[in-house]
Amino acid sequence: MALSGCGSTSVGTERGTVSAPAASTGTTPPVPPPKAAPTGSGVTGSNDSVVSTASVAGSVSVAVGARQAINVVFTSSDGKPMTGFAVNGSLSSLPAGWSGPASFTCGAVAPGSGCVLTLTYAPMALASGTLMLNCVFVDNSNTPRTPGPCLMLSYAATAANNVVAAASQAGEVDTVIGAGAQALNVNFITDDGNPATALVLTTDLHSLPAGWSSSAGALTCPIVRVGNGCQLPLSYAPSAAANATLTLNYAYVDNSGASRSAAINIPYASVQVGTVVASTSPSGQVNAVETTGATSVAVSFTTIDGKSAANLALMTDLSSLPSGWSATSTAFGCAAVSTGNGCQLHLNYAPTALGSGTLTLRYVYTDASGAANTGLVNVAYAATTDDNVIATPSTSGEIDSTVGASQSVAVTFTTDDARAASGLQITSSLTALPPGWSSSATAFACVSVQSGSGCQLSLTYAPTAAGSGTLSLGFAYLNNAGEAKTGTLSVPYRATADDNVVSTANPLSVTATTGSSNPVTVTFTTDDGNLATALTADLSMLPADWSSASPTFSCNNVSTGSGCALALTYAPTAAANSTLSFTFGYTNNAGLTKTGTASLPYTASP
Repeated sequence: MALSGCGSTSVGTERGTVSAPAASTGTTPPVPPPKAAPTGSGVTGSNDSVVSTASVAGSVSVAVGARQAINVVFTSSDGKPMTGFAVNGSLSSLPAGWSGPASFTCGAVAPGSGCVLTLTYAPMALASGTLMLNCVFVDNSNTPRTPGPCLMLSYAATAANNVVAAASQAGEVDTVIGAGAQALNVNFITDDGNPATALVLTTDLHSLPAGWSSSAGALTCPIVRVGNGCQLPLSYAPSAAANATLTLNYAYVDNSGASRSAAINIPYASVQVGTVVASTSPSGQVNAVETTGATSVAVSFTTIDGKSAANLALMTDLSSLPSGWSATSTAFGCAAVSTGNGCQLHLNYAPTALGSGTLTLRYVYTDASGAANTGLVNVAYAATTDDNVIATPSTSGEIDSTVGASQSVAVTFTTDDARAASGLQITSSLTALPPGWSSSATAFACVSVQSGSGCQLSLTYAPTAAGSGTLSLGFAYLNNAGEAKTGTLSVPYRATADDNVVSTANPLSVTATTGSSNPVTVTFTTDDGNLATALTADLSMLPADWSSASPTFSCNNVSTGSGCALALTYAPTAAANSTLSFTFGYTNNAGLTKTGTASLPYTASP
């Protein structure tokens, strides 16, 4: 959002002008839609006003509990330098949720002067309003201007998350005409760390303003979260004088499933020689695992055209950096700055607790023309946990089923610390599962993985033949630290038949004479050769003249052969014509408890 007209009763929006209320600090009614942009007379002392451009185009939207840094670039409406710029009043009386420096001043305000104010919005409750700041300055005719509104920014705290776009170079993109291209990356992340989806850049990259280009023909990101995985490369190489703003519009789906849109403002200008810019390595958001992780960050200061600047000094106190940040020294400066990494600040980010924020580094220097300038670089950072996705089947241990039956198995994916991972997908083929296994889906993916049963894969085990094995499913994801990880789910399974134990007597029938002794063997086997277990028989109630070595009989395992055989004796003392019959119990190959009956006809004669 760009505003002009400090010191008057008009306020500009997106480099346009609209009527505004009398100067005040706090919440005001929303800004009306912008009118046509003023051309600016460029005459010394006439209509020379401040133009402010916020890095967020339109309204600032931040999820409750999250935070977002907003850079506001101040420059002059006609490109001529102004002096004595200051935000009128204390910045400590901002609306609820807003914070910034206690005061803000700039010695010079003009294209390339590096006059950038960083504000942070971190709401704790749903709210909306308008932030207004008043400014004073001395115009280029050396006339002091009375306080007037120089920033009017509508804002809202939302329940769902928002995709935030941040340029790798904070503030204004400055380049000398004919000095080559200035590279810039725009990183898209979510303000609360949870994923959003279906981001698409709606601005046509083939119709950018003069001097701007991109190596990407378009930008789409299926998942947006942390890190620099969703990034747009840009380049600015002006061939003519410029002082304007590049606005990039994008759309996405937030974590509530709602379609949203937003935009980022990137002010740019062609400037004098020897302008110093700062770049960070790694670029984009700096991530580190809390307590156990650390990330080294190098901040390199160079001039955009290779001309030599001098007397660079860091204004930020390196002994009072945000929690987790440290520097090798308490002060930093360079007598000369040109190209290469001769002027480089080394920092370390080693968080001890979960959190996120923006580290702002301000610096002053003398450019190649001898003019005093200032600059700024913002480094977004986040402390994360090095979590893992775990897969849990609905049935623990071995999955057992009988041939011809069907069993449903649900595999639930969660994280081991209940914090969100993203971009999970099954890397194994769901159309080439082991025999008996099937899935209604040919592919499986989850945008977000956390706790509960929101990410669940349904499988079916319906074996057509006896057998056993292990189902293995590989999966990949991005953990809470934005790191790519993989995992494997292993599920042992067994298909069994609903078999039976049968008994066979030898001989098949007994014909005996009284006074004789006749041995009989009853062998137990399964009807399909598969294993049955825990066979028992009660022999305490055998018919008269029948006997066994023990009143009970048992076998741990029954399958084939003569491994489970019962020895009986028939010694008749009187004539008889009957059938020996007794029951036995067992557990079959399907794990079912069953019973059977052994029968043997017999006769006895004198």
